[in-house]
Parts: sequence; structure tokens; C-alpha cells
Amino acid sequence: MSRDQTTPPDAARSWLSGDSSPSASTPTAPSQDLQPPQSQTPPAAPIPGQPQQQQDKSKNNTTRVSLTEVVNTIKPEDFLSVHETPCARQGFMTGIGSGAGIGVLRWIMGLPIPKAANWGVGCGIVGAMAQYEYCQYLRRKEKEKMQRVVAVYTKKQAETRAKEAKERREKAEQEKQEPVKAEGGKSWYKFW
Repeated sequence: MSRDQTTPPDAARSWLSGDSSPSASTPTAPSQDLQPPQSQTPPAAPIPGQPQQQQDKSKNNTTRVSLTEVVNTIKPEDFLSVHETPCARQGFMTGIGSGAGIGVLRWIMGLPIPKAANWGVGCGIVGAMAQYEYCQYLRRKEKEKMQRVVAVYTKKQAETRAKEAKERREKAEQEKQEPVKAEGGKSWYKFW
């Protein structure tokens, strides 16, 4: 993609958020601006052992968005809602705590206040990033676990339904055979 070809800011924002589908309100550029010509990229062959969903994502990621386009999509309002993103609060709190702790500890150990403050800020940033990434890792693991639970539950439900349907068929066949047996030797009425 050349420098004079640009994508709409919303396209870069959707790329950052992981959306593969363009929104209805986003103006779309011609397809030759967003994707390389077909002659340059052969169609991707299915990879054995890789889920179809991942293969579809790899096909859609043929567009390249530059860093300047991504930075241009950041609005001042985004900073007001950063605390609403998952794991951000936990990361900020850990960063503040670790930064303050390390800064005070370095000051007590005899460093001048500016150097201790630098240590505190640096450790705060590193602590916040580490906690944020750890929280995101835990969220991914939990999401995978929930997907497995749903898959097992769905499979078990299907097995239960199949078993119930089989029992109903067997019961219906038995009920059909019972009147035939009853007609052979017993009367339809009963004296008390």
C-alpha cells in the first residue's frame, strides 16, 4: 500500500479491535485500494489441522494499515473510557501500587527523589503492563475453557436427546405389539 492511498479511520479502528466485518456506516474504499491484486497473492489452500475459522481470518488479513493511520484514529474521548476496557483497572491499580512501593523503597535506600521517582514511574509502567497482559491471558484461558464446556454440554445434550428418542420409538413399538397380543387371548372387557 503506498503512502498516498489511505483507508478510512474507522477501518483502522476496526482492525485494531479485531473486527473482520466492516460496519454499515463505514464508507468503503474501492477494493483495489484495500487488497493487493489477485495475481500477486494466490488463494490460500486449507491447512490440515487448523480450524476453518482461523483459516478465514488469515484470508481476510491481507490489508496493511500503517502506524500513522492507527494513531490518527485515536480520539481524546478514547482516553476518557480507557478504564472501561477489560483488565485495565486491575493493571492500573497494580502499576500504581508497584510504582509507589518501588519509588519509596529506592528513596529510603538513599537515592535522590528524582531518581527514586524515575524508578517508581518505570516500575509502575512495567507492573501495569505485566498485570494487564496476565489478566488478558487469564481471560483467554477462561474463554477457551468456556468454549470447551459449551461443546461438551452440547454434545451431551445431543446424546441425551438421541437416547430419549430411541426410548420413545421402542416404547411406541411395544405399544403397537401389545394390542396384537391382547386380541389373541383376552377380551377387551373385564368383570370385577
